[in-house]
Amino acid sequence: MRYSIASRRAEAPLRYFLVAAAAAGVVLRFVRLGGQSLWVDEAITLKNSFVGGHLAFSGFLSTLQGPLVVFIMHFWASLSSNDAFLRIPFAIAGGLTVWAFYLLGRSLYDSWTTLHTVFVASLSPILVWYSQEIRGYSFAVLFSVLMTYFFIQWLARPTARNAIYYGIMVFAGLMTNLSAGFVACAHLMYLILVSGKRKLVGRWMVTIFIVLLAFSPWVREIIVRAHPVRAAAVPSAEPLKGGGGLSIWALPYALFTDSVGYTLGPSVRALQADRARALADNAGWIVATGAVFGIMVVAGVTRLVRTNRNLLLLVLLWLLVPIVAVVLLAARNVKVFNVRYALVGIPAYIMLVGQGLAAISRSRYWFLVLVFAALIGISLVNYFHVATYGKDDARGAARLIQAGLRPGDVVVGVYATEALDHYLEPLTPVAVFEASDVASPGSMSARCETLAAGSTRLWLVLCREGMVDPRGAIKNWFDHNLKLESSQSFPGVRVFLYDKRSG
Repeated sequence: MRYSIASRRAEAPLRYFLVAAAAAGVVLRFVRLGGQSLWVDEAITLKNSFVGGHLAFSGFLSTLQGPLVVFIMHFWASLSSNDAFLRIPFAIAGGLTVWAFYLLGRSLYDSWTTLHTVFVASLSPILVWYSQEIRGYSFAVLFSVLMTYFFIQWLARPTARNAIYYGIMVFAGLMTNLSAGFVACAHLMYLILVSGKRKLVGRWMVTIFIVLLAFSPWVREIIVRAHPVRAAAVPSAEPLKGGGGLSIWALPYALFTDSVGYTLGPSVRALQADRARALADNAGWIVATGAVFGIMVVAGVTRLVRTNRNLLLLVLLWLLVPIVAVVLLAARNVKVFNVRYALVGIPAYIMLVGQGLAAISRSRYWFLVLVFAALIGISLVNYFHVATYGKDDARGAARLIQAGLRPGDVVVGVYATEALDHYLEPLTPVAVFEASDVASPGSMSARCETLAAGSTRLWLVLCREGMVDPRGAIKNWFDHNLKLESSQSFPGVRVFLYDKRSG
């Protein structure tokens, strides 16, 4: 699949630019690594890792949210609970992803195009975001790139050694996130669609069969959770279902975030609160992003049509198969559509953008590069310094509670309390309102009365409470039955302190 395009610059200077771009990408992933609070999903990862306890083999097998990540964090998090320290493995994976893009680019095209691909990958706001999060996505992207790199090596030389390398990468990908399977499916579709490669389908299937044998304990767990009846028979199994429909905005939003991340234009919280207003208020950013990245993607596709259609097919399958799979899962109400579930396809998008940048004519090149850099730069500044775009600040809420906590106080959270639990443990437990507690006005009132009766003062922490209490009935009950002493807001989190005197 390798091809050659006459380079526009001498090879030697380009090497320096490549090193600089890769170094910038690595540094970005470590900048303010502990600057933001852990959020609910990160706290869940730590909880599932049995930090400070015994990681039983059965517990290791029961997790589908990245068994490899759970294994790493079980030992890593036992060394320190510092937020920045906890995120180091994921920042390292993000830095290695930049190196993986270099390997992939070098195996496919010239240094000029590789430079632009590495440049885009290094600065990608969404890759920086997930390189600073305690979830398996930065590892999944890394192995997505390496899977495709070794797949290409195996296509060029279908030896047992290359098949082994490829199989190892597929297994590692599945062990960090199940979405790695979408990339393997894209590879299979490529083999089927390219007539000269169909003879390799059998060998590919043998490799994947061996991988699935190694992954079989988790395959069984998937089957159990995918069937509610079976899941009910296994107390430790959580059903996979958790969908909530599919919005027509899902696909455009996925491409927008693949371009500039979550930190340019409408914030996630603004979209959840009032989508129409958030889109209208940020129409300028949306149009500018669509125009600039649209030009680059079209230029990248056009270039590959002219130079290497087989590579274009592979890239499009790599990009679209994960998105289509996530759309189908959302349509069947198995999982909600979320950009991160299709993140293993973002390397293909980055490759198209890199191809497009490299293909732009000299008269337009610097203008496009400067506009591209401005959009990316603003997004990164927003990520590091603008709280509106940041994660829910459970850490700030916990510090407020820690500073004012008195004997007899009760801390109450609504729905997403895992991060608050993480910061307050072992100082005080957090009583949680779950969906079952607000199933009816009677059950909600009974729960509120029980909590109020057992406290001298009550701290109410609201974070994503709209998932179970969209009308704010819980807060209304406390407002009417207790006296509000103080309140304070943090990004994504609100804290209210009540005493027992009638309001």
